[in-house]
Amino acid sequence: MIVVKNTHEPIISQELWDRVREMEQSVSQGKRNSDGYVANLSGLIYCQDCGNKVRLCWNNTRHQRGGPREFYRHNFNCTSYLKYGKRYCPSHYIKMKEMERIVLEDIRSMASLVAKDEEGARKKFLARKAKNHEEKHSVDTKKLTDGKYRLQELDTLIQNIYEDKVLGKVSEDVAMKLIAKYEAEQKELSAEVAELEEALSTIRQDEEDVELFIERLRKYNDVQELTREMCLELIEYITLDAYVEGQPRNIYIYYKLIDEPLPDKRSLF
Repeated sequence: MIVVKNTHEPIISQELWDRVREMEQSVSQGKRNSDGYVANLSGLIYCQDCGNKVRLCWNNTRHQRGGPREFYRHNFNCTSYLKYGKRYCPSHYIKMKEMERIVLEDIRSMASLVAKDEEGARKKFLARKAKNHEEKHSVDTKKLTDGKYRLQELDTLIQNIYEDKVLGKVSEDVAMKLIAKYEAEQKELSAEVAELEEALSTIRQDEEDVELFIERLRKYNDVQELTREMCLELIEYITLDAYVEGQPRNIYIYYKLIDEPLPDKRSLF
């Protein structure tokens, strides 16, 4: 089979195709209520304690009997807490509007940073992204250096054995066994070095990802309201700490392109 690309006018653009694929890979597909409404942050929040999803509680009320349905007291809470109670996991209660306000403010602050100091924002995002693989990058760099040095040693060893064989210092049987051993190590090490070099190319990918993230943020510099589209375009996932009345709590927002995605969409851990 021969595949020749771009020979016909596309039905949809490549950009739209890529965005749909990205949405399919998101941790959230979004659940609709009986009115067909999907909350902006539906499916994107995880419990920091048990790792399960945080669920939106649909406390539907009517403003007037027979009138349109209103959403007054919507809140998020840990699924485990709602199913099994506080003996399994503490309450993670937070009002939906409060959660949306926090997320919107964070997005606006990042977009504002890009508008005011794009180069500074770029450095900040690159540093944030580098933390995801900083330790592994350091280990891989050392492995790559050691691997290349060993490959040079193996070339020298193989060459010396050939010379010793020709000079009669080593028997042909011993020489061939040593050469086979070194060539097997050389083959395995060459493959490992190639993998390490590919892994270290993530630095270039980091720069591309940050540029795309900045491009997305530019659209939301003066945004006044959180939307579902905005959440799916920018947010990888969110973690929510337990609710203790009168005490501060931790809410972490992880963004697409600059933060690591979850290995398992179903759970935080």
